[in-house]
Amino acid sequence: MLVKLFATFQALGAGSKLMITVPDGATVADALEALFAEAPLLRAHILQPDSPELQQHVNIMVNGRLIRDLQGLDTRVRNSDPLAIFPPVAGG
Repeated sequence: MLVKLFATFQALGAGSKLMITVPDGATVADALEALFAEAPLLRAHILQPDSPELQQHVNIMVNGRLIRDLQGLDTRVRNSDPLAIFPPVAGG
């Protein structure tokens, strides 16, 4: 599975793109665990402390669709699905 990281997540994840492998029937939560195994610094910036929930304003997309419009972290994914992760962004 291709994981694309944006903005500040690129430095924490060792680049803008990483490849991970997820098992059949995997969810976004499973994909994140595989990502954290490759780039452990990302965990604290994506998930809330002591919780499996996303940090506020972190956006994750599967196939160009926000997971909050799907089944959240329980959204099913395949290795052929691109995953895009965006940190909070502010500015004008």
